[in-house]
Amino acid sequence: MRRTLALAAVIIILIIAQLASAGGYVVILKNGYKIRCKEPMQVEGDYAHIVLSTGTLAAYSLDQIDLVETERYNQQGLGDAVEIEELAMNQRVMPTPTPRQSLGNFVTLDSMERNPELSTNLAPTPTPTPGIRLQTYPYHDERVTRAFERVFSDEKLYLFHTSGGTQPKYFFVQAVTDSETQVFHALETVCQAFYLIRQADPEIAPEVVELQMVQTSRKAAGTFRITPEDAVALLNGSTSVQSFYIKNVIF
Repeated sequence: MRRTLALAAVIIILIIAQLASAGGYVVILKNGYKIRCKEPMQVEGDYAHIVLSTGTLAAYSLDQIDLVETERYNQQGLGDAVEIEELAMNQRVMPTPTPRQSLGNFVTLDSMERNPELSTNLAPTPTPTPGIRLQTYPYHDERVTRAFERVFSDEKLYLFHTSGGTQPKYFFVQAVTDSETQVFHALETVCQAFYLIRQADPEIAPEVVELQMVQTSRKAAGTFRITPEDAVALLNGSTSVQSFYIKNVIF
């Protein structure tokens, strides 16, 4: 019995030591493979540059990478403590990214009508980020809420809730996003609405927009605090939506 207990204690100590030493960064591909890296990936244009655990520099198309799961996994601090399948370097010529056009036409808050069918089918969900969550009280200015809802409707972002944020001048949005495409669409739509509202009436516009994205399974898909500068950088093409997600997500 003593020998069994001693062996069990050794095994537990080894497991704890392994977990404590877990480090590095893991990139998760859409086919389920995990790539152990020495440092976080760097996104440029349509490609992610990564340094494999062997020291080899590799470039993978963003179409191959599950960015949401990659960031969620690394935010959990698991490092490379689990079994990893490293993939060979994908030799591809990197294209020159094409800048997107910035927004040109502005709207007024008076033209943003409320759509009562929106934001009525979702239940509040918990958030892993303290403080940033759906509140029980609405944003203090109903005109701002109506303006966000109008842009969301125009951009076909239908599944959402809004409320006040963690500060009086912070606006909160909770959106349901069940795929990477929906995550990026929600990010761009929220930034677009924020930008347009500040252009239409900066006096009543929020100072910050807090965005929480969740899947229908209630699994977190990313939480953000978006400043006006962040919104402009995304909309004018200074940063890609993929880079924006990686740099700003705060699960």
